[in-house]
Amino acid sequence: MRIAWKPLGWGLFVVLVLVAIASLVAARHAWNDLLQQNGIETLEWQGLDLSFSGATLRDLTLTQSLPARDVELHGRSVSLDWHWPEFGQGWLPQLTALKAEYLELNWQTKPEEKSTAEPRQPAPWPPELPAWLPSEVAVQQFEVTVPCETGSCPLAGNLSITSSLPTADVTSPSLAAANARFPIKANVQLDHEGHQVGVLATLDGAWDADLNFSSELTIDGTRHLTAESRYSNANTQGLVSWQGSVAVPDLPQTDWLLAWLQAWQSTPTEHWPEQPKVGSVAASWSLEGPVSRKFLTQVSGNVKIQARLPQPWPAPGLGKISGNLEVALTAEQGQWQPETLQADLALSHPAAWIKKIPELMRPDSLNLSVRPGKAMAPDGQNTPPAEAGMERAFLPLNIVLRTRGGANVSMNSHLAVTTRAPWAVQLGTTQLNAVLPELEVAGWLLTNPKVRVALSGRLDTTAAALKFGAPSVLEVDTLKPLSGAAATAKEMQVKNFHIDLANTELKAGYRWAQGKLDNLSLDGPVGLNAKQVRHPLLLPQSWQFNGRVNSDLAGTGVVGLLKAKAGTTVNLDVDALYGGLYTLEGKMRVSGEQEAEALSDIFSVWPPELTVAGGTVSANATYEQPKNGEVRLAGKLVFTDWSGTYDRTAWSRLNGLVEFFIKDDLISLTTPELTVAEVNPGLPIGPVLLAGHYKAPLAQLAAGQLTLEQASSGALNGDIKVQPGSWDLSQAPVTIPVELAQLSLARLLQLYPTEGLAGTGILSGTVPVLFDPATGIRVKQGRIDALKPGGRIQLTAERLKALAGQSEAMKLVAQALEDFRYSVLDSGIDYDEDGTLLLKLHLEGNSPEVGKGRPVVLNINLEENIPALLTSLQLSGRVSDAVAERVKKLLQKRERDSGDLLE
Repeated sequence: MRIAWKPLGWGLFVVLVLVAIASLVAARHAWNDLLQQNGIETLEWQGLDLSFSGATLRDLTLTQSLPARDVELHGRSVSLDWHWPEFGQGWLPQLTALKAEYLELNWQTKPEEKSTAEPRQPAPWPPELPAWLPSEVAVQQFEVTVPCETGSCPLAGNLSITSSLPTADVTSPSLAAANARFPIKANVQLDHEGHQVGVLATLDGAWDADLNFSSELTIDGTRHLTAESRYSNANTQGLVSWQGSVAVPDLPQTDWLLAWLQAWQSTPTEHWPEQPKVGSVAASWSLEGPVSRKFLTQVSGNVKIQARLPQPWPAPGLGKISGNLEVALTAEQGQWQPETLQADLALSHPAAWIKKIPELMRPDSLNLSVRPGKAMAPDGQNTPPAEAGMERAFLPLNIVLRTRGGANVSMNSHLAVTTRAPWAVQLGTTQLNAVLPELEVAGWLLTNPKVRVALSGRLDTTAAALKFGAPSVLEVDTLKPLSGAAATAKEMQVKNFHIDLANTELKAGYRWAQGKLDNLSLDGPVGLNAKQVRHPLLLPQSWQFNGRVNSDLAGTGVVGLLKAKAGTTVNLDVDALYGGLYTLEGKMRVSGEQEAEALSDIFSVWPPELTVAGGTVSANATYEQPKNGEVRLAGKLVFTDWSGTYDRTAWSRLNGLVEFFIKDDLISLTTPELTVAEVNPGLPIGPVLLAGHYKAPLAQLAAGQLTLEQASSGALNGDIKVQPGSWDLSQAPVTIPVELAQLSLARLLQLYPTEGLAGTGILSGTVPVLFDPATGIRVKQGRIDALKPGGRIQLTAERLKALAGQSEAMKLVAQALEDFRYSVLDSGIDYDEDGTLLLKLHLEGNSPEVGKGRPVVLNINLEENIPALLTSLQLSGRVSDAVAERVKKLLQKRERDSGDLLE
């Protein structure tokens, strides 16, 4: 049978054509689905050149749009090379190289939409590279725009990446396939405004054995950074090791690089001075740990860091740093311990953190030196109970800190720092110095204050215990109140003020994480010294104080002895509650003439007429100032045999108590009993007894209320007494009745400075004294009478000759006074502010010399200047030699001033 081949051939041809057309249609449809699934909107090429060993495109354009990004890609002279496998080794070609003469990429991200999808799984490790990835990727020139913090940032340059081709027996994405890619080399060069930054990196070894990495960074053709790393997989103990190093042998000039990097971040830059030209940094490490994410928490090994910055280098957030740094750290099961810490660093142009320091104390620069120190003995005394018995390694260091500008602080310290948690610092010998041109504190201006403090002790994260050594002083050239202080305080000034806190202890408890201070105390001796204190109430001289201070968060207490250069001492007790009552208590005891004289050398208001001859006076006062309320001052004076002279009046053996109280602008003085053995202005009286009180406004001390509960005195062998009563001195003059009882006329005439005058008799009466603080005392219509049966008055003939020569009547008076025996003696008394005493005498009696004792009546008016009389008595030495001498000097001065002895 003959077959018709021609129709059969045409049939087969038609079938083949239909199959080809269907295949092309299906391939195109699959191709379009692939593009759509990957968001590729445009894929165009020109100049396709296809061969058995590769393909070349003259021009390639691709655009992609996905929910998360938009990508535009344009390439020129893009080529893809491959080679075919040997017979029996597969039929797919192996890609060998992907190259491009120019590549432009624009990558834009879109705002992410909220998604309920499952979280992304972590990338597998080791990373798996697709088997079809070419072993060489090279781009001669690329321009890329990628997202960054500031929006979009451009990059330009070239790159090449090479790796080994997987062998024929390794075709699956496995560990062996990943290892077959080694070594992998990458070379990337970025161009920016005429500068080049190059990175050359090599990764070699095996993911499951030793993995080695090395890289270097070049800037403008000069190598500035090298890095090496060696990672070894788990050993027989299941641990991995990691060694490596990083070295920057020469710091680059990076002004342009910092500006370039700034374009990639939104953080504003600070104004940095010119960058340094030299410097180096090196670091190395050798670590071992478990194969897990806990590698760093359980790591063991060591790390070393060295840095050399001869010129200042900018450190963001700190300032410009220069100097040398060397650090060596060791780790044991995740616990890090410094082995070596040595530094010589300088900080200039501090960053914004410096603004947190008060402007007056801000430094312009800081210098820090750290050196290894000698081992320190554990300070068991200051170790918290919870930590007692715990063995913790301490790293001893010697630290020197210097600042310039502001307070000019310098610190030298030998300390030890714990090398693991809980962290603590043990201070050995630490000296801190600081100097300021001036400082304002609590309303006072301190000129040129200097601080010198020696410290030792311990600090940790919960407590501090520090002890001040010698010297620990604050020295101030001048201390004076600021404007706005009280009038008297404005005039106060202290020169060469000195505070000493040696051997004082400072303790604190706090919660570091919360930034809270739980307790704070300062306890120990305190010394104050001032070379000169000036105040309107004080004479300029030096003062010193020695005592103890006890201060906590509730208040401050100071107890001690205040001493003036003159020798006077005062016991002080100060108690100040913060936000509450402030209390100052002072005690003083003055005994004898020498101490009283020292007291007169302190107060500028001390009366020059007052001198003390002996005895003791004790004084104490308490000053209280509430937070809200009136100031209170209370105290008392206790006199024991206090004797002396005021002006031309002497007193002896003053005993008793005087209490004073000041509040609400009022002063109150009270004495339950005050006695004076004798008061002698020329006519001695005593003993004097006083009891009562006086209350007056501070603004008008002479306009108060005087109350006498008891007032009496012995005088002329009799008594002087004032009945209890109360008088308002604001309504001056006030009348105070003074009662005279049983006064001896014989004693009075003995004291009267007239030769040949004598007499006997007892006198009593009442003298109304009109008292006005502004003008003095007066007496109107006072009465003194002789008690029955009377007495005698005798005046020698020599004193009566002048009187007898005046007339016959006066001759009889003179004869009668030679021996007058009176039965009645009445007198009226008036006394004026000028010191003139008018005495009207009425005598009734007889004399053997006149009319054989017949009755005689005499009316005599006498006028006497009492101040002159007292002056005469004082000059006679009847008071004291000191008073007599004082009166003589007073009279001599008056004679020089006016020529009048009795003015």
